Amino acid sequence: MEEKKTIFDYIGQVFLTFGITIGILNIFCLLFGDSAKEISTIFSLGSDGLSIRTTFQFFLASLCIVIAKFIFFTDVFIKKMSIAMRTVCMVSTVLIVLAVFIRICGWFPVNMWQPWLMFFLCFGISFAISMGVTIFKERMENRKMEEALDRLKREAQES
Repeated sequence: MEEKKTIFDYIGQVFLTFGITIGILNIFCLLFGDSAKEISTIFSLGSDGLSIRTTFQFFLASLCIVIAKFIFFTDVFIKKMSIAMRTVCMVSTVLIVLAVFIRICGWFPVNMWQPWLMFFLCFGISFAISMGVTIFKERMENRKMEEALDRLKREAQES
């Protein structure tokens, strides 16, 4: 049984997504900032960090990602859809949202293939890691539930 989430749970997810993203971007700024400052608005300050404008753009992107997660992984809007199809829809939506941000915010030139390759590579790695963590977490929760069920069965047999 899954516990009902509150608005605070979703706000926490937004800040978690945002925090991880900003942390990674700051590392990228240190590594590539000065060489990428002429190509990407993300690195407009070079290795000095992220601008306020870029920070707010990524906050808004994080919010959009959590909204997409809410839409596709709760039963509020979509009642009957397999987990696999929900995942495909979620990933597709996130890719579209990020492509819109890339275009509107000028995160990198849309006519260059190298930034797109790096974007898809980073997205794929991030997706694989998050799926791995999700699967691991689910297995751990299932194991705890099985142990609790076994304990209840033993206690019922002893009574």
